[in-house]
Amino acid sequence: MSLVNEELSEPYSIFTYRYFVYIWPQLTFLAFDAKDGKCVGTVVCKMGEHRGSFRGYIAMLVVLKPYRGRGIATELVTRSIRVMMESGCEEVILVYFC
Repeated sequence: MSLVNEELSEPYSIFTYRYFVYIWPQLTFLAFDAKDGKCVGTVVCKMGEHRGSFRGYIAMLVVLKPYRGRGIATELVTRSIRVMMESGCEEVILVYFC
């Protein structure tokens, strides 16, 4: 939970993310430090119909600052997009808040 609280700028509540994880658990990926088992990154996504197409949506992507630049976010996004495309998504979007 501290990963989300410390690093995210998105204005969603934790309940929104819990809903995504509960409904689309196959679209949630975590990255851990192999040395100490600490969770250092995550991506949370959802899928659904949108204006006549089946769309994937990356709702949250975060990697702790000391772990950035190592390809962790790229791997998390790649895995989630792969699952969304295999599930029939025609497009995937990421909305960014700063």
